[in-house]
Amino acid sequence: MPVILTIVFAYLLGSIPFSHLFPRLKGHDIRHKGTKNVGATNALVVAGPIIGTLALIGDIGKGFLAVMLAKYFIPDAHWLPVLCGILAVAGHDFSIFLKFKGGKGVATTGGAWLALDPILTSLFILLWGLLIITTRYFIMSTVIIFALIPVLLLVFNRGIELVMFAVLTFILAAVAHCKDISRFFSGKELNTSEALRHYLAK
Repeated sequence: MPVILTIVFAYLLGSIPFSHLFPRLKGHDIRHKGTKNVGATNALVVAGPIIGTLALIGDIGKGFLAVMLAKYFIPDAHWLPVLCGILAVAGHDFSIFLKFKGGKGVATTGGAWLALDPILTSLFILLWGLLIITTRYFIMSTVIIFALIPVLLLVFNRGIELVMFAVLTFILAAVAHCKDISRFFSGKELNTSEALRHYLAK
């Protein structure tokens, strides 16, 4: 019973749409504004830096908390933190509170990774930043780093649980970003400089 409750709680926690709730405090429904994505970046664009920061903290925090609670309450189940992390991301992407719609899960995945292995998380963030600088495309850099993580984990033999987490979160990220990927290959995706100018002009 504690395992089942922990699993259900992880999904429900992930489903809390902080990137939707905080902008609502200023009268914004980000599902209909900006990129229309229920994520911290869109909350920042639509509602400003304070709201965007709160949304980011909330989205990271729910991934982190879902994993840490599983570690704390059921420490012997080594697979449970990974499962709870995945469910938190799935909750963000397919929130029961938003009719099974949601964001793209990047911040929530980051929060879960931070709880699973903070050192690896720092490395992933560094590589992600380098990719953004090199490619100048935020979305594709995100998808690429999600794809690279399982490979890196296999190379460094970091355990099957983490590899499975990386593979499943990559699948979730690929599904969530499918329209962005299609737009990139059709030449319609804005690079980081173009996107910044576009949103500042609004």
